[in-house]
Amino acid sequence: MHELRDRVAVVTGAGRGIGASIAAALADEGVHVVVADIDRQAAEATAATISQKAGPDGVRCVGAGCDVGDLGAVDALADLSWGEFGHVDIVVNNAGIFPPAGPAVDIQEHDARWVIEINLFGVWHGCSVFGKRFVEQGTPAHIVNTGSEHSLGVPHTGAALYTASKHAILGFSDVLRRELPDFVGVSVLCPGMVATDLPNSGLRRPQRFGGPFERGRPAPQPGLAPDEIGRRTVEGIKRGDFYILTHPPVVELAEERWTEVATAFAEQAPRFDGDEALDTRAFIRSYQAGPPRP
Repeated sequence: MHELRDRVAVVTGAGRGIGASIAAALADEGVHVVVADIDRQAAEATAATISQKAGPDGVRCVGAGCDVGDLGAVDALADLSWGEFGHVDIVVNNAGIFPPAGPAVDIQEHDARWVIEINLFGVWHGCSVFGKRFVEQGTPAHIVNTGSEHSLGVPHTGAALYTASKHAILGFSDVLRRELPDFVGVSVLCPGMVATDLPNSGLRRPQRFGGPFERGRPAPQPGLAPDEIGRRTVEGIKRGDFYILTHPPVVELAEERWTEVATAFAEQAPRFDGDEALDTRAFIRSYQAGPPRP
């Protein structure tokens, strides 16, 4: 998707932080944007700021409230977006939360459900709702799912389910890109530390997960500026990258993980003649191809 001008994008979790910066970076490329967030006022404020910067002859930007953990709300967001613009070409499933820190065995059930239903189900909801419509629309489209450095090999002690949710986004996205038609691209954004308000996402926790709470951590947290993440995300969309990577030191953690895996294979399960019969990938390919024709 080399040319973005006059396309339409929907960005969730865009009332602040990375999402707001991605929305702004898309608008800078001439993309009309629906800014969605569980905090409707923040979404509308971000949309107004982007519109003001663009001027009267610039892009259109619409703010909308959306709880991505609610499939019906995501479907309504799609209806609103197509109703406003007649088409959508890009969806950025960026909304995510960070739960209270603590040992894995001490996680409260409502916090476990909160992180999985927003970080993972929220991405699935966006991919399902918008992905189906992209296929029906039949024109070039792109899906970006916000993972994390934790998707690649950062085990965040004190945040086991957050780490797990980001692993899951990578796995889900990897399958999704192989199932969708070639005209629908898929990217997974894997940032490290970014100076955002993520540590205070508990201020917006819905009642069904226990309601808002004060985290007591300073915000924003240290890291790269969100604008840098927005810029790199747009570059990744234009190139059609699957991995959109932003923090160079993370490569060392990815290498450590692979080294541990490779060493375990060498010691426990080295290759042997005829082991191709155990190739799961080959089996999946043959299964997808269906039975041979007569």
